[in-house]
Amino acid sequence: MSYQRFFGLGWAALALVTSACGSVPLNKAKLNAAQTAMHEAETLGAASDPQAKQHLQQAHDQVARAQRLAKDGDGEEANLYLDRAKADADLAAQQATTYAEAEKARQAWAKSKTTAAGGLAPQ
Repeated sequence: MSYQRFFGLGWAALALVTSACGSVPLNKAKLNAAQTAMHEAETLGAASDPQAKQHLQQAHDQVARAQRLAKDGDGEEANLYLDRAKADADLAAQQATTYAEAEKARQAWAKSKTTAAGGLAPQ
């Protein structure tokens, strides 16, 4: 077999492998998981915390990009974007929970200071 023929067959094999990789469909389970995580973050009040809001927006953008990539035939990369979207949505949910708990603690602290100051003031 000549070098040129071997080289040509190598390119043909590479093209076949590359086209096979691009035919991976969008993973519906990953899409559902990302959308569920985004809904949870929204329910927990991610819009109230700037950091959580940013991560939630990133999750929305990544789902949209994944859907565009899948439509264009790049399901493998689309599925990676869905993984990132789920991670960002989970992070947004955690940050929203932390923000809400910190706000409750601040309010309790302010209330306790008010109550303590009222009890210590001369009458």
